[in-house]
Amino acid sequence: MFGLAPDPAERPVGGQYSPQTLEDLRAELLNLTDAVQEFSVLVPVNPVDLDSLQQTRLQIQQMPPQWFNALRAVIDPARLHARLQRARAVFGKYSMGRPAINRNTNMTQGVLPADSPGFPDPNDDASESCTSFLGTTGADATSVTRYPTDAVLAADAIWQIADTVRELAQDACKETLVALGEGGNTSLACVIVDSVWIIAKFLDFKIHFCDDDVSAAVGDASYLRLGAINDEIGTLQTGVSNINTNTSNVGGQLTTIGNQISSVGAQVSGVDTHLSNVDSHISSEIVALDAHMTALLAVLQASVDLANQRLLKTIAGEAQIMKLDLTPEGSRILLNSILTCTGSNCPNVLANCPGGICSWSSVGPLP
Repeated sequence: MFGLAPDPAERPVGGQYSPQTLEDLRAELLNLTDAVQEFSVLVPVNPVDLDSLQQTRLQIQQMPPQWFNALRAVIDPARLHARLQRARAVFGKYSMGRPAINRNTNMTQGVLPADSPGFPDPNDDASESCTSFLGTTGADATSVTRYPTDAVLAADAIWQIADTVRELAQDACKETLVALGEGGNTSLACVIVDSVWIIAKFLDFKIHFCDDDVSAAVGDASYLRLGAINDEIGTLQTGVSNINTNTSNVGGQLTTIGNQISSVGAQVSGVDTHLSNVDSHISSEIVALDAHMTALLAVLQASVDLANQRLLKTIAGEAQIMKLDLTPEGSRILLNSILTCTGSNCPNVLANCPGGICSWSSVGPLP
C-alpha cells in the first residue's frame, strides 16, 4: 500500500523487531508529524490546531518501544523516510521562493485602468482568509498569487502518506486485537496515528479549498471583465458613430459654404484645403481607434484561451482524482502526463470505463 509495507522476508523469527528498527520507526513517525506541521504554513493560522499536533508529537516521543512492534510489521521506516523526503524537498523549494511565486504572471498587465468603472476584482468573490493569506492581489486587481502546482501535489503526497500510515496501522491494530483478544497498547498507538492523519487531511483540504476558491474567483472575475471590455468597445463604437455623423454634417455645411462663395475662387480654394486637412485628421483618428480596438480584442482572446486551457487541465486533474478514488488501494496509479499537460493535451483518464460508466474498481485500464 503506497510502497510503505516491508518485504515479508524481513519479518524476524518470533515477530520481535530489534530496538534500533523500532526507534527508526518512531523517528519516521516524528518526521511525518514535522512534515505536516511544515505544510501548515500554507493555510491561514487560525483554522489549524497546531497544539494538538504538538501534543501528538509528544505522545509519539513518549510511546514505549514495544508499542511500535506491531506497527513495524506493516510499515518500513526506510520506505516511509524516502516518501517524506521527496515531499519535504518540494516544500523546501517552495518556501525559499514563496514571495516571488505567481502562477498568473500573465495577468499582471491589465487591459483597462484600475479606476475603470465595472472592472471586477477577484477578491470580491474569493474567501477573505485565502486571499489575505496568499497576499495576493495587486492594487489594480490584475495580479493573483496562488499555490504552485508542485506545492499542492506535495501537500497531497503528505496527506496520502499519513493516510497510508493510518490504514496500515489500523490493519496492525486489528491483527493484534484478533491475536490477543483485545486491543492492548497497540490500539493507543493507532489513536495517535489517527491524530496525525486528521490534521494532515484538514490541511490538504484547506490548501485545495483556497486554491480552488481563488481559481474560481479569478474565472468569475475574468468572465465579468469580458463584459466590462465589451462595454468599453460599445462606448468606442458610439464614439466612432458620432464622428461619422459629425463628418457628414461638416460635409453638408461645406457644400453650403461652397455654393455661397462660388464667386470668390481664392476663398473657395482656401476653404477646400482646410476641409481636406480636417478630413485627413478624422481619418487618422478612425484608423488609430480601429488599431486600438484590434489590440484590445487580441488581449481578450489570449485571456480566454489561457482560461480555457486551465479549465481543461483542471477537468483532467479532477478526472484523475476521481479515478484514484474509484480504484482500490494498492492498484492506484497516477498518470505521469497529468502532471505535465497544459490543457488541450491533457488525457481523459475516465474515457475507457467499461460500457462508458465509471464505478468502484471499474475505471478502465490502469493507469
